Amino acid sequence: MRIALAILLLPLSSPAASLTGTIIDQTGAYIPHAALELASATNSYRVQADDMGVYQFSNLPAGEYTLTFRVPGFSNRRVTSIVLLESEQKQVPDVTLDIAPCGWLLRDIVLLRGTLLGTLSGSVDPPAKDVDVTLVCRTFSACSSTKTDSNGRFSFETLPAGVYGLNFHRDGFYPENATEYRYTVNAGWESVYRPMVLERCPNGNCDPKLRPPPGPSCE
Repeated sequence: MRIALAILLLPLSSPAASLTGTIIDQTGAYIPHAALELASATNSYRVQADDMGVYQFSNLPAGEYTLTFRVPGFSNRRVTSIVLLESEQKQVPDVTLDIAPCGWLLRDIVLLRGTLLGTLSGSVDPPAKDVDVTLVCRTFSACSSTKTDSNGRFSFETLPAGVYGLNFHRDGFYPENATEYRYTVNAGWESVYRPMVLERCPNGNCDPKLRPPPGPSCE
């Protein structure tokens, strides 16, 4: 008697691949919470980088992809022709994002818990206590004011989302007045800005006519 053996053929799925990497700025500092999109001809995946600028895409089919980075204050960046093989665990070299025009002041964004309002934080350079910092609203009027702490830091909390200006005043230094709105506050986020460099008046004479002309501004 012959015994027929039936061989059951099951469809085999391709082993999944993954893609990981880190995002940094021009100084080498990590950029947290960036929005990333990984797209092929047929699929698209989205993740967000963690607090250390690390991102990971998992369970990816083999194929060729384009990776796009989006971070407020930085120019968008695309990395094309990323080829993933079956089951490949690819580590992408650090990607550096360039500061966007008019967005050079933004250094970091931090997720706030349990609020739909935002926070604007920053500092002055050189660090100094009791520097007057005024928040300017869309009406070109002062909507809040504060002073820097002993480390030269300041913060405006519970702000509605929007774009603001800042004025800085310190004795012996030229005042920095808001001539454009470039401080963005997002709902639920703390926007931490790079230090505002204050220029010392020569010989204590702060006559604005003696001040060197500023560099080009954003339109």
